[in-house]
Amino acid sequence: AMPKTVQDIIKNRKEVYSISNQTTVAEAARYLKDRGIRAAGVRNVSGKIVGVVSQSDISDKVVAENYRPAEVMVQSIASENPIKVSPEIECGPAMRMMHEKGVYHLVVEDEAGNFLGMVSMRDCITMKVEEEKERADMYESYAFPNY
Repeated sequence: AMPKTVQDIIKNRKEVYSISNQTTVAEAARYLKDRGIRAAGVRNVSGKIVGVVSQSDISDKVVAENYRPAEVMVQSIASENPIKVSPEIECGPAMRMMHEKGVYHLVVEDEAGNFLGMVSMRDCITMKVEEEKERADMYESYAFPNY
């Protein structure tokens, strides 16, 4: 069984989620809610991903700092300098990177800098579980051949 990569997580997704940094926090919250996602990339005018906004960013900052979601732009609450990885990175190292940097999402980009999506700690854990299951199944077929 090959180690799972970030590509394994994103390859079956239908859509890549990102919003403009000029979106209001209220619109961003609605965007996440409507799509049932926890976070989205935040892109600048030229379409480059410059941040990540998550449900927890929104709830924490709106509550803590008494922001008015309809008046505040998403760039003022988004996490800046997101950590970017290539789709080839394995889930294990990706999880370690998140753990070390204290983040829950990584931005996935190809060599040309095209945004391919985001992966979360939860995505990686799910993939690792699948990887372990495949390894166990493989071991079982070696250890107990079906003669």
